[in-house]
Amino acid sequence: MTIAPLPDADKRLAALKARIYEALEYLGEPPTHWMPRREGTTHDIVIVGAGQAGLAIGFALKREGIDNFVLLDARPAGQEGPWRRHAKMETLRSPKDLVGPEQGIAELTFRAWYEASFGTKAYDQLGKIPTGQWMDYLLWYRDIADLPIENNAAVDRLEPVEAGLKVRVKRDGEIENLIARKVVLATGMDGFGQALIPECVRAGLPEDRYANCLEEVDFTALKGRRVAVLGAASSAFDYAAEALEADATRVDLFCRGPALAEHNRFKQINYPGVSNHYVDLDDADKWHVMTALTSRAVAVIRPTLERCTRHDNFHIHLNAGWRRADIVDTEIRIESEAGNHRADFVIVGTGFDMAPEARPELAAFANHIARWRDRYTPPPGEDSHVVAAFPYIDSDFRLVEKTAGAAPYLSDIHFFAWAGSVSNGRYSSEVSSLRYGVPRLVRALCRDLVRADAEFHVAKIRTLPKPEFERDEYKAESDE
Repeated sequence: MTIAPLPDADKRLAALKARIYEALEYLGEPPTHWMPRREGTTHDIVIVGAGQAGLAIGFALKREGIDNFVLLDARPAGQEGPWRRHAKMETLRSPKDLVGPEQGIAELTFRAWYEASFGTKAYDQLGKIPTGQWMDYLLWYRDIADLPIENNAAVDRLEPVEAGLKVRVKRDGEIENLIARKVVLATGMDGFGQALIPECVRAGLPEDRYANCLEEVDFTALKGRRVAVLGAASSAFDYAAEALEADATRVDLFCRGPALAEHNRFKQINYPGVSNHYVDLDDADKWHVMTALTSRAVAVIRPTLERCTRHDNFHIHLNAGWRRADIVDTEIRIESEAGNHRADFVIVGTGFDMAPEARPELAAFANHIARWRDRYTPPPGEDSHVVAAFPYIDSDFRLVEKTAGAAPYLSDIHFFAWAGSVSNGRYSSEVSSLRYGVPRLVRALCRDLVRADAEFHVAKIRTLPKPEFERDEYKAESDE
């Protein structure tokens, strides 16, 4: 049910904004910028991605007195991240009282924004956060943070140059090159690759007959059509629900296991001790944790399951991995382990392929990036090709060289996206993890830059400040 904003919502939000700025003023923020300008560079830090993580990182940098940075996003303003595009869930899967990008400022929480917009009673009655309202909150956060954001700016290449990293940006067909000392990749769920499309689909079907759960799909075009959904994780169910609500004639969802996953295993990693210190575990423990967490898909939440099962024309097929899919007389024929099926359109929700070569910003040096398989050999019986393919990232979120000395510039590329989960836990993949990951990342960025400018800072510290008083302001007694 849609709830209308309070009649005086604009006035209440303006007052809330004033309180936030007052709180920042009390904290002495933002401080005067203190970083020296590096000759040959255009920016100290370039953040690729202006979704929730990029916004939180940018705001934290601003609060540290870093001013020479920019956020680049390929999407138009207001369309950043998944929330207006391929996030098809009705609500977030997290609880409404989650703590995320507000950085210790209570007035900057989702709750504060919601209560100012809709009232305290409405918040009390709220279940989970509607997806659209989460994006509305992020746009308000963006306004409050007042960051240097450039939209419709796609980064299609990173490469080392003498002064730092050249960031090639494409805007409306025009190319611009920025030179950054540091680059932060806040590029979301597919930031280290692409959607995983099984070979039977890729080889057997033309591209206009299937889509994946990272694409914007014209669901109205599926009215009266038969839709086959491959995969049984949350996004697959979200897309199935959208097709059903668009009046698809029939929707079949295929799960390769004998039952749907019933547990959200990642809930077990969501408490302060581990949220803040997973990164401090040794590699063996990280491997042991993540092989368990990634062994099955995350369970679909009950409301999403019910969103599908309330439709009589929705069908779940178990033990039904696909062997083949092709076109016969204009219809799609599917051969699965559970039998043969027909469809008019296919939606693929089978997760992500760790393929940095598919990312334009990573492609030039993809073969130099260390993976877990390059750094850790598991004991017998704990092999996992899934975990092995994840990037091996250090505790400061820096990409690591596969071969020492082959690509030293990787230490200036910080990866703050979902594929960093094996190395750094949920820091860079969940809303509620921003409170732990963003401070660690920003400390690392500032520390690296200060160390690189050590000569400047040492000289500045050793330079005498303005005298506290003049010598003629006092008279000393002579012992003579």
